[in-house]
Amino acid sequence: MHRILPPNRHPGKVMVNDPNATLSDRGRVIAKNNIRSYFATILDDPYDAEANPNGFINIGTSENHTIPAETFTYGTGPWGSPRLRTAMAAHINHFLHPSTPIDASNLIFANGVTSLCEMLGFSICAPGDGILMSRPIYQAFQIDFGAKAGVKCVFTAFQGVDQFSPACVDKYEAQLQASEREGVKIKALLLCHPHNPLGQSYPRSTLIALMEFCNRHSIHLLVDEIYALSVYATSSPNAVPFQSVFSFDPTPHIDPHLLHWLYGLSKDFAAGGLRLGCLHTTNPALMDALSSITQFHWSGAANEALAADMLEDTAFLASFFGKSQALLGERSGLARRLLEERGVEFHSAANAGFFLWVSLRPWLEVEDGSEGWEAEKRLVRRMGERKVFVTDGAGMKAEEPGWFRLVFSQEEDVLREGLRRVFEAIGERKR
Repeated sequence: MHRILPPNRHPGKVMVNDPNATLSDRGRVIAKNNIRSYFATILDDPYDAEANPNGFINIGTSENHTIPAETFTYGTGPWGSPRLRTAMAAHINHFLHPSTPIDASNLIFANGVTSLCEMLGFSICAPGDGILMSRPIYQAFQIDFGAKAGVKCVFTAFQGVDQFSPACVDKYEAQLQASEREGVKIKALLLCHPHNPLGQSYPRSTLIALMEFCNRHSIHLLVDEIYALSVYATSSPNAVPFQSVFSFDPTPHIDPHLLHWLYGLSKDFAAGGLRLGCLHTTNPALMDALSSITQFHWSGAANEALAADMLEDTAFLASFFGKSQALLGERSGLARRLLEERGVEFHSAANAGFFLWVSLRPWLEVEDGSEGWEAEKRLVRRMGERKVFVTDGAGMKAEEPGWFRLVFSQEEDVLREGLRRVFEAIGERKR
């Protein structure tokens, strides 16, 4: 018989666990080898004859100083320069309106959120442990957590329950219990907020319910807000305004050592080529573990300098995000109109991200005795023959076949031509 655990409804702060206990065995071993505690003193205080004559003179690191040292050497270490972390903290404080100002010392950088997911997998999970995720979900998480760290992505079906409402907790609870009966120990829950591919944000009530769920089970809550500023206006009455997980005090609902925030420059900044991802955590043991392996996921000092330049120019960013959000709203509106003209259903509550979750179920050619997933593959092939690619639902763990993620953040002529080819592939055939 399962344990029935009541929700945390008690006022006040949640009791803080030993941060070392939140790591896996291999995570605790990794944390003991934290090179950041040794090198940060040296790298954060470099000698400069004029600006910092009392700083550390590093004649121990094998690198060439025939060109400016601040951009083309090893810089201040693989966890993000002090300048970059300070700039990102200021960016969060300015644009995401946290209830408590973000401290730069709680931020760590790597060459993308992909790398941070792998590092988290190593640090909080043992091989074979699981991380709860929704269905559908961004397709690359299985590789991010599984390829090297050996973590199992455990996908949760909602079967008609609104996964953005507090009622989703019951589904996650059932999946956690089922997984642990099968020998898969759940160590975390991952949220895309805003969601990829649904393009919808979680209301505060659901975020709180999920925090309390994670706290009851002493599992980590990983909140990926990589589309936090890629929001746009829509006429949909079901759209939920985005509020960052930082926008309210989480400590009455979850042990702060279990809550971690992920972000990157690839989406909001249209700068995927910079390869920079950021994680915020107040868990010192996890920070030690991540700092011990971040040298394998180093973006580089030149990328960090360019990113810091961008982050420090708040006026430019305010203008850039305004234009980006307006354009996303325009392109989303165009895609919706073209889909509606063809009678194509889509997830209308989306108001963030670069995509719509589109149903091509009526156009699946389901043959006698064949399954819908095979029909979805045939539709993918037909679109490929017309040289148009749309991410299929099978790869994103959709609950039923026929759903596709359609990216609308294209030039208008490209979007129109892409949809023309999709419509040509589906033709007039209906189930």
